[in-house]
Amino acid sequence: MTDAGRGLSILVLSAAIGLPTGFARADDAACQAVLDAVVKQAGVPVRQVITIESPEAPGKPLRGEIIRLGDTLYMRAGREWIAKPYDARKAVSDSRQAMQKASHTCTRMRVDTFDGKEATLYSVKTTGAQGPTESEIWIGADGLPVRQQTDVQGAGKGLHKVRFEYANVTAPANFRR
Repeated sequence: MTDAGRGLSILVLSAAIGLPTGFARADDAACQAVLDAVVKQAGVPVRQVITIESPEAPGKPLRGEIIRLGDTLYMRAGREWIAKPYDARKAVSDSRQAMQKASHTCTRMRVDTFDGKEATLYSVKTTGAQGPTESEIWIGADGLPVRQQTDVQGAGKGLHKVRFEYANVTAPANFRR
């Protein structure tokens, strides 16, 4: 697997458990807002559209997608969909454990507009075993993440972008278990 492929795998795993890459420790109000959004997202249907721009493949971004419905997680990398079991309680537990493994600084930046709706932009800077990351996470008025952009400097190096959608989330037509 190429480094870019590993990067997609890392991002897909983070997104699958509802954990933004470069996640924040809940030691201040900004980090708590990000954690609250991740916890809330773990229990709702969501479609995540993923793009990874890698220095190893300039101009050839990797694209993927995740759909989470109830106790099923559907993942797509390329054209193939795979269905896997999903446990929201375990995802929240994993998120809380992961946030203990790195040092984080969170800052509430500003209120922005994303897809015509207001969202609060948070900056999250992380230093951990995988290397430093800088994330921007937009959280909507409903408390759910709507967009995330992460600059990864360590493993899976590149620019990782995720758009989160919550309306009309349905299972893909063709998938394998």
